[in-house]
Amino acid sequence: MRILGGLLLAFLACNSCADELAKNSKYRIRTAVKVGLDGTQYNLNVGSQSKFIVINSDTDKYAIRFLNVYPYNEIINATNRTPSNYKTEKISDVLVDNMYFLERSASNGVPIESRVEQSFGGLVSGPLIVPFKYHLDDESIGGDATIGYYAGVGFDSNFGGISDTYITFTPFISAGLTQVAVITKANDGSIKTDNQSGVTLAVGLLIKNWDSVNIGLVYGQDRIGDKTWTHEGEGWLSISVGWAL
Repeated sequence: MRILGGLLLAFLACNSCADELAKNSKYRIRTAVKVGLDGTQYNLNVGSQSKFIVINSDTDKYAIRFLNVYPYNEIINATNRTPSNYKTEKISDVLVDNMYFLERSASNGVPIESRVEQSFGGLVSGPLIVPFKYHLDDESIGGDATIGYYAGVGFDSNFGGISDTYITFTPFISAGLTQVAVITKANDGSIKTDNQSGVTLAVGLLIKNWDSVNIGLVYGQDRIGDKTWTHEGEGWLSISVGWAL
């Protein structure tokens, strides 16, 4: 279990950066930006943490649609500014579900791709791999892998503003096929091992996305239709690897 915890901590500490924003992918703005209506003038303010989806792109701009919008901050005039009152919150200049353009060129040397981060909230599904299983009934580790399909709902969270980075948590359900080794003892005392196919049902929690890959924890049960099998219907824990489609 310590190994699993270490893997999860290493995963959460990892951040990957894309060279450009991908079409049909969702992103969250890390700092306030300006967008435009026609792709020539970029004078509409949008607050940080606002979320959008990329509709299309060309060499100098992205066409985007906002999914939610947050206010932006503006510094108060110097004559009225105090240490405790130095900014005012203003409503962003864009509407949800309308199309706008986001300029590709860098602002003060910072490319737009570095001012946003990918968001994986909402309905997600895809292939799921469980590479091993920690059986709870006898505290053994088995190499019986499962390949299946999962479906879930992702939730972006920055823990109430504690962190500047959002992490996506995805509770999910899954079903798949597994190949297990069934050990039987013959009347003459000899040991025989047979590989049998079974069905896996599982639930779990995928954490973060790393180039569209999820890492998480999963609890499941395997059934091969043989009540004499030691692990028939018994629970197990594992890490899981899933691809968001």
